[in-house]
Amino acid sequence: MSRILRLPAVTLTTRHSPVAYPWQHCQTVPAGGVAIGINTLAGGQLLRYDPWVCYAAGAVTSPNMLLAGQVGRGKSALVKTYLYRQIAAGRQAYVLDPKGEYAPLAAATDLARIALRPGGTERLNPLDPPPAATSREAIIAARGTVIAALAGSGLGRELTGEEHVAVAAAIRQAPEVAATLGDVTTALLHPTEAMAAETSTTVSAFATTLRPVALELHRLLSGDLAGMVNGPTTSRLDPHGPGVVVDLSAVANTAAQAPVMVCAGAWLAAAIDVEVEARRLLLVDEAWALLARAATTSWLQQTSKLARARGIQLITVVHRLSDLAAQTDAGTAARAQAEGLLADADTRIVYGQSQGERRLITQLLGLTDHEAEEVCRLAPYRGLWKIGEHTAVVDHVLSAEERPLVDTDARMRP
Repeated sequence: MSRILRLPAVTLTTRHSPVAYPWQHCQTVPAGGVAIGINTLAGGQLLRYDPWVCYAAGAVTSPNMLLAGQVGRGKSALVKTYLYRQIAAGRQAYVLDPKGEYAPLAAATDLARIALRPGGTERLNPLDPPPAATSREAIIAARGTVIAALAGSGLGRELTGEEHVAVAAAIRQAPEVAATLGDVTTALLHPTEAMAAETSTTVSAFATTLRPVALELHRLLSGDLAGMVNGPTTSRLDPHGPGVVVDLSAVANTAAQAPVMVCAGAWLAAAIDVEVEARRLLLVDEAWALLARAATTSWLQQTSKLARARGIQLITVVHRLSDLAAQTDAGTAARAQAEGLLADADTRIVYGQSQGERRLITQLLGLTDHEAEEVCRLAPYRGLWKIGEHTAVVDHVLSAEERPLVDTDARMRP
């Protein structure tokens, strides 16, 4: 005869029940915003989300979002429908599209579309100043950040302090309004007495010290970036329009992808630095390409901080959380910068991850072992949402009219 182990009943309050089962507890996300899907931790209630509503309620300290998800798990469907719904709510969307997948969204929402390709007819100047009035020194600093990211990505390192000062001196020699990368490169290759004086050195010593930076910029402008960012901008952005998609698919998975993303992103960041009533979203898809180098990682983190300061939601999309640290060693400045992107994003969304990501998920998101294990088992189109201290597991819901916007498998079908 079998025996049944009987244990005394234990009564718990809802305050303590998460200890027994951590997924049972669900704090309420501030009401308001666009519909996302069904929150399985809240009895099947509809989750609505808006970063500015959450900020106003004190639920988050930053509007920025970071989204991680393996291929085929539904992260692209989420981000496209999220943008679609926000645009319908009167928001503006600005998209860096490395794979050329946002054309249907652009067509459905009247987003302008710019396609950059080597030898093409469209060109963006990453040194364009913001439309709104700003100080000369602020413009020089912004241009210096772009040039440091470009040169550093090719050199495989961040620029030294001396190189940063010398680049700023070269920028001061370029036209204040219509400066181009070519202008700064020429100044670095042919320094003046005034530039040398800024660094307390001779013209000869200046030229020798900055030669690696100057030659790398020259190589980029005559090679990887030719015809795309090495001249005046050919397109103008309507600050009151719904936004723009910048298609970078012509350089996808090439050496030019990261520097072109930096240039296009810098142009977008400057173009939208103007006072408008509408809330704005800036999407950087396939951000892993920028995280491969310390210099471009540094640029992305600075962009994250600027977006936060301007009230713009920066949405950074990666495949895995390990993309934030895969190219650098623990304890390095580059690793800290990459993980700083997560710290600057108070909304974190994780779609299905491999078991190899489990330790990092636990570490970076502060999950329990059980929660991390559940994340590795998430079904497609189901994601873990961490909105400040609030947690939700959400089944993303698509409407019939949205399905054509998210079809990324068309090329795989006969």
